[in-house]
This record gives sequence, structure tokens and C-alpha cells, in this order.
Amino acid sequence: MSERFTTHSTFTIERTYRASLERVFAAWSDRSAKARWFQAAEEFDFRVGGREISRGGPPGGPVFTFEALYQEIVPNERLVYTYSLDQGDIRISVSIATVEFQSTTEGVKLIFTEQGAFFDGHDTPAQREQGTHEMLDLLGKSLGESHAERFELISRRKLHAPRHLVYRAWTEPELLAQWWGPNGFTNTIHTIDVRPGGIWEFTMHGPDGANFLNRNVFHEISDERIIIQHESRPHFILTATFEDASGGTEITFRQTFETAEVYNKVKLICEEANEQNLDRLGAVLKNLSLAD
Repeated sequence: MSERFTTHSTFTIERTYRASLERVFAAWSDRSAKARWFQAAEEFDFRVGGREISRGGPPGGPVFTFEALYQEIVPNERLVYTYSLDQGDIRISVSIATVEFQSTTEGVKLIFTEQGAFFDGHDTPAQREQGTHEMLDLLGKSLGESHAERFELISRRKLHAPRHLVYRAWTEPELLAQWWGPNGFTNTIHTIDVRPGGIWEFTMHGPDGANFLNRNVFHEISDERIIIQHESRPHFILTATFEDASGGTEITFRQTFETAEVYNKVKLICEEANEQNLDRLGAVLKNLSLAD
């Protein structure tokens, strides 16, 4: 039987971000903004007493579950939350985290303090502090305007169908399977839960017989905007906005990648694939409009 023990630790990390106070706070309080630098949330109830739950981990590795309870929220000033971290069925730590936001002449000073109890050596204070440094690095990258601009692919198209039909084509599985992906691909949808935090898993079948398993999480879902985090590789966030236009709907299809390396690797493929995707959506909508 392994030895059971608990290690206690406290650490504080300070960072300064060249962004407005409101924008830095929104990176913690807005579900889609936080997903750009933190694990996508399955549940996100940002209020005192509300919970945030997310799961993730390395491909083929253990699944880590983060479950937080918000204890105090002072907009643009302070967050306090308690959270547990589980590795599979094993609880590896319980912590209280305080995030303070202070305006400075250089931007916003963020002070992150964590007091943790770490169980049985499954994680260590040094590893957690290093992981928090990396997390705050990702937060900084998500706040960089130039970073976001360089790593995005944007397609726009006027679709000759009303917005309610466009929304149906995105949210009804039998319709979505008909058009998702570039030319020659078909889809088998395994599960789709169309709500914030809902999971969408499907297999894309390539024209050469190759199969590609995909997992997505919905962050926002309405007939004005849909935000999806693609958790399979390559990682990206897809934002689709729908606006009424004369005789139809204008869609903006925005694909945001997390690194320049990934962006540059897939850019040429995805640019054409996204246009083909919208072509196929248009064909499905044409049939829907005739039947509507």
C-alpha cells in the first residue's frame, strides 16, 4: 500500500498585461474569452456560488477534471474561488485561488495567489506553480491583438436563406452532417448536445477512406452567433456569426488558431476547405428554402 500524505503550499505570481482592466477581467469572466487560454468549460456559471467545470488532458493520457466554486467576485478588482483537481477518479489537490486586478501606467497588474493541499505526491507545489506560469503566458497571448489577428482565417458569404434556416443547418444533426467539411467528405455524428458546454463528437470520412475523429465543445449557441472549441488536433476556436442581409443571411466564419506554427501549417488547406464548406452549406440551404 502506498504511503498517504499531504503537502501544503502557497505561491504568488505577478504579471502585467498591456490591456484594459475590463478586457483582462473579461478574460476570466466571459466563457468564450476564457476558453482562448484555459481548458474549455463544460459548465460555466460565473457568479458567487456558481461552478466552473472542465475536463481535459494529453492525447492518450489521463483525464484531469477541474471543478471550481466562485466564493467572491468584485468586477475588475478581485476573484476568489476554491477548486479541486482530479486525475481520473483520484483527487490530487484542493486549492483556494485569489486573482487581483490593479490598473497601472503600463496596463493591468494581475496578482495570482494559490494556497493548496496536494495529496499523496500525485502533483507537487513546484509543478503547479510552473503550470500556472504557463497558464498566465497563454492568458497574455490571448490578450494580444496582433496575435489573434495573425492566427485567424476569416471567410464571409451571403447565403440566400433566412437566418432561422441557417441556424437549423448548424444545429440539426441530419442537416449538419450533409455539409460539414470540404468536398468529398461525409460525416457520422456520434453525439451532439447543442447548448453552452455541450459536446459534439463525430467522425469525418475522407474520400480516400481515411477516418478522422473530431471532438468539439459549444461555448455559445444562438441564431446570431455560434462559438465552438475544436479539441481535436489541430486546436482552434470557430466563431460563426449570422446577420440579416437583403434577401438572406451574411455569415462570417472565423477560425482562430492557438499558435503561429499550427496556423502556418494548415492555412493553405483550411482556406480552401472553409470556402468549400460554405459552398456545401449553401447547397443544403437551397433545398431547405425550397421546402420551407
